[in-house]
This record gives sequence, structure tokens and C-alpha cells, in this order.
Amino acid sequence: MLAHLVVVLPGGNNDPWTAPVLLPALALEQMGARVERVSYGEPRAQGLGLDESREFNARVTEQVSDIINQHHPAQVTFVAKSRGALFLAAMDKVLDCRVEAVWVTPLFGLDYVRAGVLDKAWPSLVVAGSADPYHDATAHVEVCSTIRAQDLVIEDADHGLVIEGNVLATVDGFRRLAEVTLAFAAQGQEVR
Repeated sequence: MLAHLVVVLPGGNNDPWTAPVLLPALALEQMGARVERVSYGEPRAQGLGLDESREFNARVTEQVSDIINQHHPAQVTFVAKSRGALFLAAMDKVLDCRVEAVWVTPLFGLDYVRAGVLDKAWPSLVVAGSADPYHDATAHVEVCSTIRAQDLVIEDADHGLVIEGNVLATVDGFRRLAEVTLAFAAQGQEVR
């Protein structure tokens, strides 16, 4: 049995190692977790609606199940960015271990994403950029408040958590992302 497994669900470009998911994964790995990545393959769902992506969600859930069944973890932490957060919010697999999530630029403007996160009510860290056109500040506050999630909103950051035209501010934002993830992981270790 594995003590702590991290399952990374990347964003729409299917590249799990962009900084917004790489840094949380590295932070959790530093805390002793094993990191596994979901690869979506093609074809991928084109729409963002639940009905448009049900078949694709089922394939992602099957892959997540295979990863979890392979390791039998005591704890799973999902790191889900954007489209990955869509899949995770819609996932109906019941897990018989401690579950946490790091939701990176989740699309809380979509009702089913909000509802899925609220329904799961896992201990969570929610990360967003204030300049992300997909960021719904009201829904973000509602979700974080309801499930008592920790959160980080990086001022002026876009959907990739980049602050356009300011590389040093971007690096500072990524540093804050790493720091809050380490703090979140440390809290999870205290609970175990």
C-alpha cells in the first residue's frame, strides 16, 4: 500500500508539466508523495459542457481508477487544471481513502463544475489568476467558503498563471503557488 499518491489531470493542452501543475506536483512529491499523470490521448472532448464530454470523462475516470487500483493509496491528492478540473468535478468514482484536491484555474463559471466540487467537499486548495478570462470571482469565493478551501488568487495572472509583460511577477506568483501547496500538503500530513 502506498501512503500518498498524487494524480495529475492536466489542462486542455494535455501537457501535464506546465508550471501551474508542475509546481504543485513537485511540492507534493517533495513531501513524499508518488506522482502519476493522466494522459488524455485523442480525440478529446471539444466542448466544456458535461453532456459534450461524458464519453471522454468516462475514459479519464477509467484511467484514474487504473492508477489508483495499481497503488492502493492511503491518500490521494488530485492536481487538476482547467479541463482536468472539469473531469475531476464530473467524476463519480467513490474512493475508499483520504482524498484532497488542488484545483488550478478551475472553471467555476460552469454549474456542473461548481456542483461537483461542492458535492465532493474534499479538503482543497483552489488557485486562480485574477486576469484569467475564465475566472469567476463570485463563484470562486462561494466554493472556497462553502467547502472551507484554502485559496490563492494571483493578482493580474492569466489562465496559465502568467502575468503578461512581467516575468519577475510571474515567477513570484509561481513561488507563492509552490509555498501554498507545501503548506497545504503539510496540513494533510498532520491529519494522517
